Amino acid sequence: MIKGRYSKVESLKIMGRASKQVLGPNIEILMWNVFKCQKKGWQDDFITLMREKDLILLQEAIINSPFDSHFKASLQHQWIMARSFKNIKTNIETGVKTGSTVAAKRHYYSVSEHSEPISKTKKMLLASVYPLHTLGQSLLVVNAHIINFVSLEKFKSHLDQVFSTLEHHDGPILMAGDFNTWNSKRLKYFNQLTRLFSLNEVKMKRQPRLKHLFQHLDHIYCRGLTVVDAHVHTHIHSSDHYPISLSLLS
Repeated sequence: MIKGRYSKVESLKIMGRASKQVLGPNIEILMWNVFKCQKKGWQDDFITLMREKDLILLQEAIINSPFDSHFKASLQHQWIMARSFKNIKTNIETGVKTGSTVAAKRHYYSVSEHSEPISKTKKMLLASVYPLHTLGQSLLVVNAHIINFVSLEKFKSHLDQVFSTLEHHDGPILMAGDFNTWNSKRLKYFNQLTRLFSLNEVKMKRQPRLKHLFQHLDHIYCRGLTVVDAHVHTHIHSSDHYPISLSLLS
């Protein structure tokens, strides 16, 4: 890592309290790479977007910041954060964070085998399992941020790691996050894996960004769920990624 800037944390933290017993049949979702909450207006946008949401999947989420009260004191969502690294100067930790109105039955996190260059930081995946309204069924939610600025082989290795979490789950699946699919080779391999696991892409009207090389980095895939609506909030500019809202039926 950059000397004196980052240190590893690679651990899990659970905050807040869930308000419901089961998810469904209607499931409202927010997915957003929040750019470490660095842009002006992020907090107001987040408060508005998260209203009435059953599941919230954040990438580049942070903890040990002025925004912590939204998560630690929550009486609506249980928040699980898989932390990857800490800024030594600010003590702010970064990773992926999943919020749910239902407490997770099981959860699992895994850090990428390889590091990104220069910063030497690693990326995280967080898998959590939630009870559904249908007796005996559970929803597997995979929240992922895939490694960037590395060779195709290292990218594939991390993607394999993410998809391995799906292997032993027979029920419905929601997989979402920032997959850094900014070139055709990355996207092709990603699509091969989604087909292998019978995942269906959630289609949505997009607005490409120059910073992302006019490619879409954020993806949502599901299995055993019906997509009712998906909306990209292109009017929101408090991150370098647009928030995505999704309505599902289980």
